[in-house]
Amino acid sequence: MKKNDIILFGIILILSLASFGGIKWFQSQNEAGMQVIIKDNGVVIKTYPFDEKTNETFEFEEDGEINTVVIKEGQVTVTEANCRDQICVKSQSISMTGEIIVCLPHKFTVEIYSEDTAEDDLLDSIAD
Repeated sequence: MKKNDIILFGIILILSLASFGGIKWFQSQNEAGMQVIIKDNGVVIKTYPFDEKTNETFEFEEDGEINTVVIKEGQVTVTEANCRDQICVKSQSISMTGEIIVCLPHKFTVEIYSEDTAEDDLLDSIAD
């Protein structure tokens, strides 16, 4: 390896570490006032405060449709549903404002919302 290659490698490594630290800083800044909002047919049925300490399980059953939401260790996951495609169960956990898990057959959604979100975004969410 030449001297210039080592310098280039070092610069790339430093930039990578700096961007990772920036992402972690942004995520920690994003946590104030966050909530998990659970909706059925667009109607809010349950809200939970959301942070690293939240540890909740919510089971929703209506007209034979079952969805189970687990909030644990800063992650939100749909762990069980009796829909045919299971996309909501196969979805990755969510942890940041604006992320959403959807169960289309049941018209069931789980969303992370922040009080810092603009009022227009909330109105758009309600209109949906």
